[in-house]
Amino acid sequence: MADKWVGAEPDMTSPYYPYRKVVDADTLAGVEQIPYKLCRYLMDLPDGKGYVPPSSNKFPRARLKKLLYWDCALPLEKPLPTPQQMRQLFFDPENPDKPPDPDRGYRLFPQNTVQQSLANSKSLVRVYLGDASTFERTGQFITRQTVMFDVVVNTGIESNTGMTASSRAYDILQCIIESTAGVNFGGIGPLTMRMITKIDDERYNLGYKIYCHIDWAGDAPNPHFA
Repeated sequence: MADKWVGAEPDMTSPYYPYRKVVDADTLAGVEQIPYKLCRYLMDLPDGKGYVPPSSNKFPRARLKKLLYWDCALPLEKPLPTPQQMRQLFFDPENPDKPPDPDRGYRLFPQNTVQQSLANSKSLVRVYLGDASTFERTGQFITRQTVMFDVVVNTGIESNTGMTASSRAYDILQCIIESTAGVNFGGIGPLTMRMITKIDDERYNLGYKIYCHIDWAGDAPNPHFA
């Protein structure tokens, strides 16, 4: 929607008072929810409307959940983690006191670095926002927001996944890409993978960093506080 204050004389009810808003511009409203939305999407939970998450390994999110939950060899031969088991792997910043899985800790984080993600989890995925830039296209301002995934795996469980890569970290990466690339999560275009780089502390953990981007043209006022 257009901002009613564009071109109007400001008064004390204007969010821009005492200055005049002269052009519609992207407010980034809703961008802050992307990591949380992506994590909830990757968890693939029942939605209360009759949807039952599939358990077949042909579904990338089913494979991802098994790879994150089961630390043993050949995790794809194990049953699909239950919704409750997946919820215990998720660090929810809105409920930080919620206890994690007692044996596994948190493994899915909608933030960059939190204290819980520094624990000795066998594998984890962090989702967070990176750099952003703004450009004009077809008469409107667009923000290209970088979205980043960190896939970190302990070297002790890196192999023997039962998948073609023989690398749990790359298998997790592939599941993330297959389930998110080309999907619209609320922007004006799909999530698009731009680059993959290697993570290796040369000690206990290795993995990959996935750089994606999503184009955004948020409305004003912020839909979460309107």
